[in-house]
Amino acid sequence: MAADLVRLSCTSKGTTARASSTWKHDTRKFGPLNPLNNNSEDAWKSAQSEENDPLAYFEIDFHRPVQVSELRIQFQGGFVGMDCIVYQKSGDGTTDWEECEDLFVDPIDSNEVQTFESEADDSMSGKCSSLRIEFGRSTDFYGRIVIYTFEVWGTE
Repeated sequence: MAADLVRLSCTSKGTTARASSTWKHDTRKFGPLNPLNNNSEDAWKSAQSEENDPLAYFEIDFHRPVQVSELRIQFQGGFVGMDCIVYQKSGDGTTDWEECEDLFVDPIDSNEVQTFESEADDSMSGKCSSLRIEFGRSTDFYGRIVIYTFEVWGTE
């Protein structure tokens, strides 16, 4: 890629995060902003999944159009989100989620940071303002997911 990549998921740049649930509703200790803050002690921890609603998600809103080149995600081994589908909102202000055909997230059950590269080109049509990952299941028996690091790299 010709342009230098920058970290797009910095809260100092106005990026926000939300998630389907938070463990014990404690957003200070386990909230979705934690994986964005660069502190390896903090994490987002989902609540136990319910039998009638097993799908968990993690969303990032950049509040500006960005070109995503890669995701770097560190899960806690044993609590990894699997069967992922990535969605995006285009950078033109639309409010509908569209499946992101250029970014495939297929994690392994590991504590290591995993990098997932986008296959999109640098055109304006590939820009997005938000990303959402839906997890079809978890490696945890109770369906919990733990993310220590969630970094989005690309260009603005």
